[in-house]
Amino acid sequence: MVFHEKDVNAQILRIFIDFSTKTNQYFITNLSQLIPDVIDNVECSGEAKKKVSAFEGINILKRNYKLKNIDAAYLLLLATRGYKFRVVMEKIYLCEEKAVYPNFESLTPFKPKISESFETKTAVLSDILEIQEKEDDELIQSSIQSIPELLEKSFGVVYTGRVLSINEWFYLKELDGEWISDEIFRYKDYNIKPNIIAKLLVLQARGWYLQEIPDKIKGNDYILIKKD
Repeated sequence: MVFHEKDVNAQILRIFIDFSTKTNQYFITNLSQLIPDVIDNVECSGEAKKKVSAFEGINILKRNYKLKNIDAAYLLLLATRGYKFRVVMEKIYLCEEKAVYPNFESLTPFKPKISESFETKTAVLSDILEIQEKEDDELIQSSIQSIPELLEKSFGVVYTGRVLSINEWFYLKELDGEWISDEIFRYKDYNIKPNIIAKLLVLQARGWYLQEIPDKIKGNDYILIKKD
């Protein structure tokens, strides 16, 4: 379930990655200039409302407004953080329901390529659309199971080491790894698939970072952390 044009998918994913540390208000302010009646707290508070997926919501808005790829990416980022698309009396609204407001630090911006292939970028974007309703814990556990250097955080342990954005972490992986197919990124002796990249990008958009745990013997491991 993704948009038809692969170059559009690539552009939306690029914006999703690059703007994932912007605030909710940043997206709302920019979207309000184009679709001011879509974000309506009064309509969202009513009972007669039907939820539609982020994919459906964005497609409906694309039919009714001249949405650019950047607008679609902003809508997707808000949906990733818990905003919901609701239909009320045949009109669609973006409603703030259990939305998260991530605390982002000022980190050096990194722009991982996530492959040169439009097929891969489309797969990552499709997975992002599919996991909008997933809880952080589920995404974290799946990522830990797939990537050996991601560790469970031990209760009560105070970790040291630098904090990286997930963008920076993957950017560094791309320096030494390679895409051996549209579906597999090989780093050292393990593979990272598009669905895991999507999960990490969703976690990043919700305010998660990676903290490096130095180890002189086997290199660096990481834990996922969230700033309060």
